[in-house]
Amino acid sequence: MKKILSILAITAISFSVTAQEKKETPRQNNPSHQQHMRHGGKHHGQMMKNLDLTDAQKVQMKANREEYKNKMQLLKQDQNITMKEFNEKKEALHKEQKAKMLALLTPEQKNKMAEMKATQEKQREASYNKHFEEMKIKLALTEDQAAKLKSQHETTIANMKALRENEKLSMEEKKQQMKAIKESSKEQRKNILTADQLKKLEEMHKNKMENKAK
Repeated sequence: MKKILSILAITAISFSVTAQEKKETPRQNNPSHQQHMRHGGKHHGQMMKNLDLTDAQKVQMKANREEYKNKMQLLKQDQNITMKEFNEKKEALHKEQKAKMLALLTPEQKNKMAEMKATQEKQREASYNKHFEEMKIKLALTEDQAAKLKSQHETTIANMKALRENEKLSMEEKKQQMKAIKESSKEQRKNILTADQLKKLEEMHKNKMENKAK
């Protein structure tokens, strides 16, 4: 009888751990995703610093972050909800946190934040153009290939921006559609580049990720 109870206890614990793991998406345990999150957090922190927040704003924002963190911790520990309910509640908390942050900012600070975001977009585009010129040389692209890739990139960026700005979609829906956009972009490249060029491009991406990880 004791042996049976022990087995049941172990099974219950295993089920509990598995249920918790289901709420942690594969991306959260992915090194490249963790690096992306750290990179995004660094930019956000720098942006907040450049807004010249008052001491009162800093104190309130810290309190809001702690409240959000505690609510998320409780949500992750809730074993009585489905994955869909978890994602919905997670999204609601995220929107609540964003709304509280924006409510603390003055109109001038909000304008400054918008300007900084626009600057970041220009910097990203400049970085891509530099990378594209290097890729053009390394892959020995023809003018026709270069023009098609450039057009494809512009379409992809426009679709991603429209998706990010779509407030009607949930975070999960945005994630799935963002994945679809990236997959579509990847497939389109296959119709533009040769097999050798695709192989070289894959090696370039691999080396880039390895260098970022260092």
